Amino acid sequence: MNEKSKRASYEYRYVIILMVVMILLTVATPKFFSANNFLNILWAVSIVGIISMGATFVILVGKIDLSVGQTSALSGIVAAVLLKSGVTLFIVILAALLTGAIIGIINGVFVSYLKIPEFITTLATGSIITGIAQIVSNGKTISIMNEKEYIFLGSGKLAGIPVPIYCFIFAFIIAYVLLSKTVYGRKCYMVGGNPKASSVSNIPVKKTIILAYMLSGIAAAFGGIVLSALNQQANASAASGYELDVIAAIVIGGTSMSGGVGTIPGTIFGVVLIGLINNGLNLLSVPGTWHPVMKGIIIIVAVAFNNYSVKFMQSGKVLKGERI
Repeated sequence: MNEKSKRASYEYRYVIILMVVMILLTVATPKFFSANNFLNILWAVSIVGIISMGATFVILVGKIDLSVGQTSALSGIVAAVLLKSGVTLFIVILAALLTGAIIGIINGVFVSYLKIPEFITTLATGSIITGIAQIVSNGKTISIMNEKEYIFLGSGKLAGIPVPIYCFIFAFIIAYVLLSKTVYGRKCYMVGGNPKASSVSNIPVKKTIILAYMLSGIAAAFGGIVLSALNQQANASAASGYELDVIAAIVIGGTSMSGGVGTIPGTIFGVVLIGLINNGLNLLSVPGTWHPVMKGIIIIVAVAFNNYSVKFMQSGKVLKGERI
């Protein structure tokens, strides 16, 4: 295989994986290949996708955020409480997003300034957030079935396409522009790749990390808004376990847990792949007890393939000196 072929196979590896999975599922079940089913897949992963857009920045700077699920739940509760109080929709959404931003900033300060390990920090803040969510909601589920404008964000459709998909696309555009077209995006790569060298180069490492956590918090809050609108209710356990799918999607998409390597399109690939897996297992009537097993196996294979492709390209010196 010549250098040109190697580069092409590397650059389009995500497309190749998705095509292989889609072909296998199409052969396995004729119900899979349809426009309606593809929309359902995107609808199903839209919330995880929205949250993943922000969380990618945190992992890219070499950290992790295990509190995104709890942040989503609390933000949804804040929105629900304000809606019940008669607050305008704009203020409701702004307050929910601000909740996520504050949580993100707090996480970032603890990690960057107080030097508390990010795993411990976000695990602890996640527990605190759950407690606050239970206090604010009085341990109950808050129904928002009558708030039609808000519910539209989760269950409405425009031109036949569910609104959460538009929200997902909007989050993708913002994250892509921030990471690929701004100075801050380049700082994220540098801080994640080599924080000591970045500090010597006068890059504000601590501020870069804090902003990454803030973006993660805002994205989690945005996901919480859409989730509560979709469920037409909010409670403290609404987004329980979402952090695992978020991290899985980001890592599957090629973002290194050690930081410095990753892209937003790669995260999109991870999100969609998880959606295809879940959808395929349901269409094939695979018992629910087997879903975690099958999903885990496919995720490991996808990550192994991605890692192999990177090493293969590096060994051939095709990517020598380039940002992966």
